Amino acid sequence: PVRTIYEDIPEGGFVVKMAKSCKLLELKVALAQKLRISEESFTFAYEGEEMDNEKTIKENGIPEPGPAARRAGAKVDLLFLIKDGVELGAQRERREAQERAAEAERLRQQEEAQKKQEEDEKRAREEEEVKMAAKRKADAEAEQRRQDEARRAHRCVLRCLEIGGGGGKELITASNLTVVEVARQLCRELNMLRDDEHRGGLVLLHEGQPLPGRQTLQDAGVHDGDEVMYFWGEGGEAVALGADMEPA
Repeated sequence: PVRTIYEDIPEGGFVVKMAKSCKLLELKVALAQKLRISEESFTFAYEGEEMDNEKTIKENGIPEPGPAARRAGAKVDLLFLIKDGVELGAQRERREAQERAAEAERLRQQEEAQKKQEEDEKRAREEEEVKMAAKRKADAEAEQRRQDEARRAHRCVLRCLEIGGGGGKELITASNLTVVEVARQLCRELNMLRDDEHRGGLVLLHEGQPLPGRQTLQDAGVHDGDEVMYFWGEGGEAVALGADMEPA
């Protein structure tokens, strides 16, 4: 009984055809579907008076045009009043589409900002690593120079002779090293390291006396060019252990 003539919404509203016996409620249902809003969102009015949805056009006191007037194009102008705050379906779709687009843009910007932050942090870490590597290199070079200068300042060449053995070994070392460190150095150069069959370590003697293991050569009175005797054995602090062991 109710049929929408035009799909588009003209400025003048909708044009519909309806049976005389059709109640306004049926028109309201069709219009609500067209606008995609609830039936409670609007009301019908004629000449300032609100209409009863349970009545027909005639029952609401609205004059109906006769056959000749209808053929001439006469229509009943019925107003529908949408309540404040009601959003039409098309408006809702546009708003939701805009919100989705805004949310997508927000997420895109957030992702870009996060990516930029990660890249900035990565670049900062890399720059810091480069700085630290340069500092470590500079510190290592400075330490190496210090050690080289110390070695030059404390350079000491000893003539090392094994007790009861033949020949000898010239050992280039430093006077600021302890006897234990010098003995370890000599062990490495002679390839005399402690193992299951060789306990103890090298004992160094200077002028016939065992050298205290924790004293430096300088403190022990050993000078550049001196002769030092050694043997493998047991004994207190004078025993210098192999390079793979800790002092006893």
